[in-house]
Amino acid sequence: MFKHGKKEHQKSLFDLDIQGSPSMTKRLQNTWAESFFRAVFLSINEDRFAVLYSDKLSRPNKPVNILVSLLILKELNALTNEELIDSYYFDYRFQHALGVSDLIEEGLCINTLTNFRSRLVSYEGQTGIDLLHEEMESLSNNLAEHMNLNKSMARMDSLMVASSCKNMSRLELVYTVIRNMVRTLNQTEGLIIPEAFTKFLEDGYEKETLYRTKSNQAESKLEFLIKQASNLFYFVQNETNVQDIEAFKHLTRLLNEQCVQMEDGTFIAVEGNKIAPSSLQNPSDPDATYRNKGGKKHVGYSLNLVEVRDQKNGAGLILSHAYKANSHSDAQYGETFVENHPLSNEIETLSVDGAYYRQKTVEKAKEKDIEMNFSQLTGRSVKDDQIGVDQFTIDPETNQINTCPAGHSPVKATYNEEKDVYTAKFEKTHCDKCPLRAYCPIQEQKKYNNVRYTGNKLQTDLVRSQLGTERHKELSNYRAGIEGIPSILRRAFHIDHIPVRGYVRSKIWVNAKIMAYNFKMFWKNGLKVA
Repeated sequence: MFKHGKKEHQKSLFDLDIQGSPSMTKRLQNTWAESFFRAVFLSINEDRFAVLYSDKLSRPNKPVNILVSLLILKELNALTNEELIDSYYFDYRFQHALGVSDLIEEGLCINTLTNFRSRLVSYEGQTGIDLLHEEMESLSNNLAEHMNLNKSMARMDSLMVASSCKNMSRLELVYTVIRNMVRTLNQTEGLIIPEAFTKFLEDGYEKETLYRTKSNQAESKLEFLIKQASNLFYFVQNETNVQDIEAFKHLTRLLNEQCVQMEDGTFIAVEGNKIAPSSLQNPSDPDATYRNKGGKKHVGYSLNLVEVRDQKNGAGLILSHAYKANSHSDAQYGETFVENHPLSNEIETLSVDGAYYRQKTVEKAKEKDIEMNFSQLTGRSVKDDQIGVDQFTIDPETNQINTCPAGHSPVKATYNEEKDVYTAKFEKTHCDKCPLRAYCPIQEQKKYNNVRYTGNKLQTDLVRSQLGTERHKELSNYRAGIEGIPSILRRAFHIDHIPVRGYVRSKIWVNAKIMAYNFKMFWKNGLKVA
């Protein structure tokens, strides 16, 4: 049964700030605990989490405002679960931050937090709704209000978040999936494992198969293991009582991603470079994906950050974050934010790097009157001595080319809306005498000279035309400041060492770390709430 937590300090005669001297009370109020209580704890929307609990008469839940606050305080102070519970009971600042005075009434243990996390995971699995993410962004916006943060300027960056699972070679992966399936079958009552697979239960067989294999034998070993995996797959297919288990799902996924099934039903391993980055990397973390970024190999997830930075008071907060598989591109992150996130309706300027460029993103930013600045662009650029297609003027009503860069009107102009292609034909006599001819992207045809380009090319050249301007330099320097946040998240908040595996489970830690970072920035800037 859902029960609201208390929203005020319940004082007793034995509280330190009642028994202590005025100077002690003042020191307490000048610590982070008072501001956390007022800016975070009191702002937690407990009703958001009511769906996690039964509406029938039953034992009430532990206060959600305390549980959510503890998840944040754990990351803020880099505590283990045990250290967090100790701090809850023995650190008066924690009790003050959570409005707790009666520890007997509000007693809790590690399992209380574990069960709360499990409820969050289960609910998201059923509905796709991340309640903690919604709450963390809401609390961050509340901090922004306390700070009177100017939201006109924002900047964006992403980072790779490592999974805690082991990076496996292809040989190790196939072996581990087979071994896990065999172990599961061995624990299934009334099922006899074929003799061909009993070796996978022996302790020394893994070393013999994997670590004593010479490089010139690896390919033949892989073929052998793939054959074993396919034979095991067909064996389990006849055992309906074990087909729903996770180990069999991993085996099926492995064969689908790593192999091609022939007409006779046998599986043949595909070349390594043809395996998708979204393929299974380690059965202990089946959600983790592979990505090569900046010449470095990553297995895990990616985190996109949107920081609103107030240039006047020098303060900033992460007011939007998204956590996805690391195969999710920066361009996808950028497009989703500009199109869907409420913050995109408040900002006026968004500074990003070139990896976020996408035509739809630029067009949506224009619709929302967002000045979008790219510090650089990826891909092939316009030659230094060539005119960009943005220099051709377009009639806003007909969406057709009006004039060329020299001011000549076309003989004929069309716009294909379905393909988003602009075309125009110009008199050769105009082009022959034009001083810009050598730099113009126009193509010479038999009767007329022709120009043809896509909307994407037009948007790209428009963006490139801004590169190098004073405004571009100013906004690029502004964006560069966000690159320090990934370093902070790694050094102070240990984001690459999340102690759980799986996308939904690890996201709980990420959400809490982002909020902990925001409160730390709030407190660091001396923005206290009395």
